[in-house]
Amino acid sequence: MVIIPVASDADEPVWIGGANVDETTADVVTWLSDDTNPVRRPALVDIRKFSPTRLNRHEVEEEVERGR
Repeated sequence: MVIIPVASDADEPVWIGGANVDETTADVVTWLSDDTNPVRRPALVDIRKFSPTRLNRHEVEEEVERGR
């Protein structure tokens, strides 16, 4: 799963592995629905966060550009 922030172009996408695990999904939903503190990620999201390959980053960048 890739979370792409829309608030600022300076924000980097967050790549999360294991997003099909119920606890991770619940934490992501809670994190994204929290308007009071959107910067603070839940611990489980930080634990499952990973760095993608250059190819994967490039593919997401292309998709974002197409969506703008």
